[in-house]
Amino acid sequence: MAGSYLKKYGGFICAALAVIAAILLRQIGFRTVGLTERCCTILRPLIYIVMFSIWGVSVRRRIIQPQVRRYLTAISVLIVFWMAVRTIRFLFVDSPGALRLFWYMYYIPMLLIPLLAVFVAMSLGKPESFRMPRWTALIYIPAFALSLLVLTNDLHQLVFAFPADAVVWENDYSYAFGYFLVVGFQLLCALFALTAMLIKCRIPDSRRILLLPFAPVTMALIYGVLYILRAPWLRTLFGDVTAVFCLFITAALESCIQCGLIQTNTGYEKLFETGTIGAQIADAEHNVLYASSNAALLSKELMLAAESGSAGLDNDTLIKSSPISGGHVLWQEDVADVTALLERLEENRKTIEDSNCIEEENYRTKVKINALREKNRLYDQLQKQTAGQIDLLDRLLNRYETETDPAAARSLLAKIGVIGAYIKRRGNLIFIGEKAEQTDTAELAACLAESFAALEFMDIDCALDIPSGQTIPVSGAARVYDLFEAAVEAALDDLRSMWLKGRVLGEAVVFCMEVESRAELSRLAKPADSCVFEDGVWRFTLRIGKAGETA
Repeated sequence: MAGSYLKKYGGFICAALAVIAAILLRQIGFRTVGLTERCCTILRPLIYIVMFSIWGVSVRRRIIQPQVRRYLTAISVLIVFWMAVRTIRFLFVDSPGALRLFWYMYYIPMLLIPLLAVFVAMSLGKPESFRMPRWTALIYIPAFALSLLVLTNDLHQLVFAFPADAVVWENDYSYAFGYFLVVGFQLLCALFALTAMLIKCRIPDSRRILLLPFAPVTMALIYGVLYILRAPWLRTLFGDVTAVFCLFITAALESCIQCGLIQTNTGYEKLFETGTIGAQIADAEHNVLYASSNAALLSKELMLAAESGSAGLDNDTLIKSSPISGGHVLWQEDVADVTALLERLEENRKTIEDSNCIEEENYRTKVKINALREKNRLYDQLQKQTAGQIDLLDRLLNRYETETDPAAARSLLAKIGVIGAYIKRRGNLIFIGEKAEQTDTAELAACLAESFAALEFMDIDCALDIPSGQTIPVSGAARVYDLFEAAVEAALDDLRSMWLKGRVLGEAVVFCMEVESRAELSRLAKPADSCVFEDGVWRFTLRIGKAGETA
């Protein structure tokens, strides 16, 4: 009990002891001189700086939302900056002008901290990707303007007014109109931030607890009023205004964190232990570190089995595992309902299997018959389409088996490759046409590229250029490929070069084919749109309308 109490409130106790020690050092410094006074004067601000730095580090560790974490970290940095400026002013600066300048610099954090508190309130409840709206940058304008007003007070005395007959401006001053603007801006930002946090709170039945952050703000307001009125006892006991306000600011923000107004990344250990998820966390050696209230006691063998897959604790419970940093998390999964459902399904399956065994077999037989019919139909269609090429291929194979001349045999083998490529690719176009009425020009280009690769084995110059990304009917692609194959077969023994190019022209793709050969190819003028013979080169054109268009 004492251990948990100390763990929960140990930080607050240490902070309270540090504050008491700083107060005692201040009183000791007032009543001593020499080295003792110097040591007290130095140790006191160091205690505050270390304390506020530790608080800033703890904020970065505890806060979940990135935007809120950044703003609170910036506030802690400003508090440390404030204490550092105050320490430098009192320990290392002697010039009255420099003293006033460092005094004026107090108001940089005094104005920016309430502003950042407003941004903290606006960021609460937002997702991690949240960024402040651009218009909020306008809020910086009054903060920077008031800071500049304070820093240039020696030029106009609109914040602090010094007597006209004073030789050295130091502590004899009064508050001018600008000072109350600064205080008003601070109060407005602080009250807006706390009110916004309170409105955004979603913790039920906790309004009285959530009023706790207003206590430091109220105390700071009372302290500020008394300080302005220059109460003698206040300046004697709590005259270090910088330390007091830094403590009030830190207390207010920490109260918001403790009340839940600002969400933190703590309390998960207790939540995990009281949960009913049946989970536990083990280290790399499978020693259980945390376990929920209803987690079953697992052996190391079962943990190892769960790492490679689900392991059964009993018929109705599975143990699953997932690696995490430093160990594994294991959880129980209740599969009783699933098991019962599977058993019912198995019973139904057997019933259906027994009652419909004959019908299922008949259905499978019909499927096989239909599949064979479809295959036969496609094979018949392919055989019909390529009957001439199959006969030519058979003749070339017979010649190749009896050919003894290596050069002639190589030529026959190349011709066999050309015919075989066409049969293969033409069958592919037939299968595509069974599934769809249109195809991409890239499919036609693949057919022609394989045929051209076979032609190159015959030392025939080939060139192919077909644009991709154009959709044409499958019948149109087959028409181009059939014309190409007819030209190749007719000029196969005297073919020197082959060139085929496609270009997009309006709503059609125009294919141009040039065949350099002395063979007679005029009979191909009918399947082509045009046929011209000039200087030993046959030129054919074929116009294929795009899919859905009429060429």
